[in-house]
Amino acid sequence: MTFNLLVPDIENRPKNTKDAVINLLTSEWPLTLRQIFYKIKKQYNYSFTYQSVYKAVKELKERKVLLEKDKKYEINVKWVKRLQSFTDIVETNYYTKDRMQNISGLKESKAGQDLTILTFETIFDAEKYLYYFIKTELLKKKNKIICFQLTSEWRPLFYLRAEYNYYKKLMKRGHKFYFICSGDSNLEKQYKDFYKSIKTNYKITNQNLSNETIVFENYFIQIFIPEKLKTKIRQYLKKEDATNLLSVLETKSSIKVIVNKDKDLAAETRKKIIKQF
Repeated sequence: MTFNLLVPDIENRPKNTKDAVINLLTSEWPLTLRQIFYKIKKQYNYSFTYQSVYKAVKELKERKVLLEKDKKYEINVKWVKRLQSFTDIVETNYYTKDRMQNISGLKESKAGQDLTILTFETIFDAEKYLYYFIKTELLKKKNKIICFQLTSEWRPLFYLRAEYNYYKKLMKRGHKFYFICSGDSNLEKQYKDFYKSIKTNYKITNQNLSNETIVFENYFIQIFIPEKLKTKIRQYLKKEDATNLLSVLETKSSIKVIVNKDKDLAAETRKKIIKQF
């Protein structure tokens, strides 16, 4: 059985008894059954019977939407968190599907059964797409390992609280992150403290990486950035010049992203990256 859940709104009346109960308990709690009944009648000017309110409260309690303590009722915060997780997944799925149909900065796309090749205008365009693609997949699952091999690490310079919370939320689902970076600037070395603070693995390597790689589940993703742009990124990271670095990330070019769904390739690459820690 389903029911409509409305966000509390003083200008709109709930459509049914369950909605009225939930709306009421978002602002006042805990309440006895009798208090709920009289407050609903007064607040929403409804002609609900006591029996209908009793039935609604009972069903909401059975579904763990409400908790009962000493014959008083309140909203179950765990249910709210499950609802938040559900809406996050729906929002991300719909956003990502829309982006695939009309992705900002997408110049070209080719797709096969297990291989998708996307060409973006800027590094930022590619980064935004990958952010939502990975988020879409990981919010639906638990306890996955995500590995990054990066030619340069510039992201912490532009991290907003949303991105910080993004990693924290995914790690609460049991996901683990491993970052290997071939950059040698002081900034990139200092990022180790940032990643350590969010309990994420980060390591500087002497490997000469020709392209960037992201591996999680059965996905093996490669990002190809023109050498000219990679050189500029390294230069501005060494100078700690965020303004010019930002202009490079927004420079019109051709950034290729190859999304390969290959279980064996992903597993082997993941194993090689983790061995380095």
